[in-house]
Amino acid sequence: MTKEILFILILIVSNIIQTITGFAGGPLAMPPAIALLGISDAKAAITLIFWFSTLIVTFQNLKYINWKKLGIILFFMAIGVVFGLWIYDYCPVQYLMLLYGIVVVLIGLKKLLIKQTRELPVPVTYLALFAAGAMQAMFTSGGPFLVIYATAAMKDKKEFRATVSSIWTVLNIFLCFQMYRRGMYTPYVNRLVLLTMIPVFGAIFVGNKISKKLNQAAFLKLVYILLMISGGILIVNYFTA
Repeated sequence: MTKEILFILILIVSNIIQTITGFAGGPLAMPPAIALLGISDAKAAITLIFWFSTLIVTFQNLKYINWKKLGIILFFMAIGVVFGLWIYDYCPVQYLMLLYGIVVVLIGLKKLLIKQTRELPVPVTYLALFAAGAMQAMFTSGGPFLVIYATAAMKDKKEFRATVSSIWTVLNIFLCFQMYRRGMYTPYVNRLVLLTMIPVFGAIFVGNKISKKLNQAAFLKLVYILLMISGGILIVNYFTA
């Protein structure tokens, strides 16, 4: 039962952050959840839980969605999702976990230490969307790569949050269906999702309240530090397993 309680606490914190930023919940939740539950159960549970939470945020902010940008993002991320599912099936999981941990730590470091002073070439931002789709398919963690495109394409905070939330809502329907077909929604995972849903609704409420008053720049610094810690957990697990 201790594992389940810790998992619920992880999902509360990550969904508060996800509601505020629109992108950081999955990368923060997955590494400690994998350490607790294993990759299959963690991935299945978190994908479904975040589908519910992003669906709520999306409906609360429909009027702010940039539909043109949403179409562009979904196109390139969908290609990445197909690639990510293929990689996940054919590469050893332990090496993917190490790679994932390193990538998350590097993204956190980059965001903390390097201030973007110029716009990236368009092909680079599309490549980032492809990588976001692949990471979402493998680890429910495409957010950091998606932000590379989204922060350049959408300057308004409400538009950014609404559009990014709607992307996870659409993509996670497909990913949940794929995991259902593979038998990943076991009775244990389903029970875990049900146990977590009420606390997650509370987390969304808290996140919405905080987002209206938050110093976004200071908060994002905290998110990037947490990303580094989260990725570090996977790297340590790899070398101590």
